[in-house]
Amino acid sequence: MANEAGSETVADIGRLIDERPWGRYQTWVVILVALAVVMDGLDNRLLPLAIPPLIKEWGVTRDAFAMATSVGLAGMVIGTMVGGMLGDRFGRRPTITGSVLVFGVATLANAFVNDITSMIAMRLIAGLGMGALMPAAAAMFAEFAPAHRRSLVVTLGIVCIPLGGTFSGVLGAVLLPVWGWRSLFVVGGAAAIIIGLIQLFTLPESPRYLARDPKSRGALIRLLRRIGHSIADDQQIVDASEARAEGARKTTVTQLFGKEYIRDTIGLWAAFFAIFMCLYMESQWMPTILSDAGYSVQVSSIASSSLAFGGMFASVLGVAAITWFGSRKGLMGMAAAGVLVTLGLTQYPTDPAQSAVPLLILLTITGFLVGGLQIMIYSVATHVYPTSLRAGGIGWSVGFGRLGSVISPFIATAALAAGGWETFFILLAIGLTVTFLSLGIIRRHVPPPAR
Repeated sequence: MANEAGSETVADIGRLIDERPWGRYQTWVVILVALAVVMDGLDNRLLPLAIPPLIKEWGVTRDAFAMATSVGLAGMVIGTMVGGMLGDRFGRRPTITGSVLVFGVATLANAFVNDITSMIAMRLIAGLGMGALMPAAAAMFAEFAPAHRRSLVVTLGIVCIPLGGTFSGVLGAVLLPVWGWRSLFVVGGAAAIIIGLIQLFTLPESPRYLARDPKSRGALIRLLRRIGHSIADDQQIVDASEARAEGARKTTVTQLFGKEYIRDTIGLWAAFFAIFMCLYMESQWMPTILSDAGYSVQVSSIASSSLAFGGMFASVLGVAAITWFGSRKGLMGMAAAGVLVTLGLTQYPTDPAQSAVPLLILLTITGFLVGGLQIMIYSVATHVYPTSLRAGGIGWSVGFGRLGSVISPFIATAALAAGGWETFFILLAIGLTVTFLSLGIIRRHVPPPAR
């Protein structure tokens, strides 16, 4: 039996993880990594909430913050690409822990800046940490989960990004009117540092990563025993998927664009690029747009939470959609619906004198489709690549995708200057159309169950 690996001459780490019932220790590991992802989502949305009061306090225009936003997102691009390679080279654990501590310290430091230049520097450092976290976190979720739960675990792990975004909006509504914008960065930065320190002392390495290195055999056996396997001291453990991947030891762009993976890589890169552009246009600039339209800081903060909450809720339903239909039909259907909803929003009349509830409902639906797509594409990415390419493959895909987020502040401000609300949502619809077409290119989608 797979869970009595001591009775076998050679045990496959994939079988050991896939055939063992889900246990408490795996739950603990996933929760610990998920808390880091929550802080990533929360800290990333603090600046958009702080921009309206900062404009008044510092006497600058909203365009002045386009560079601060863009530089932070550029840091995430670099961090994602580097973080993916670090995760494959040095391990998921040190990459995750180091990333959380880096963006936690930088976020806390933002509470003490007094000018745009200093804020740009801190946002760059924070962006590097936030970007480096996600490839290693997604790989850790996938590699601790058995095959039949992998899409669920990865999606629920990544859904912590909008969960953190939801918390940030609530935090803004509570703290901003009383304590001001600096309190946002104090709370967000300190919480991330605490979680990073807990991980430093308690987070284990991925079992699949340990299986790649014979020198880590002792650590792997101890980890598998803690998960619940009976492993003999002399048990040999291999990763059969690594052998099928022809022993690749690090991820290169050449591998990702080789004959076997080129179609999937092109589709993933384009899908991530388009959806990140859409996501950051709405999440980073909606509070400022509503503030400019005359809505209160509470409404603007709750609108940010509504977008994030919609994405979080969509991810839960998206797991069911992938389970029933596979990722191709499920995600392409969401992208098509997103095009229709954003086109409909172009005709919505904004009026602060009227109830904001209908607008918040529509923004929740928009977040449901845009945020849900961004999260669930991660599940497709973890399915496309084998262990040796997974963190790096995700890192390059998401890193390229984040270029869409880097240009999003300039697209958003240009759209608002050119045509306002209507042009803004037309561009969102175009981005979702590109996402739809890109998802159709991918060959290795998560398949629907056999019937």
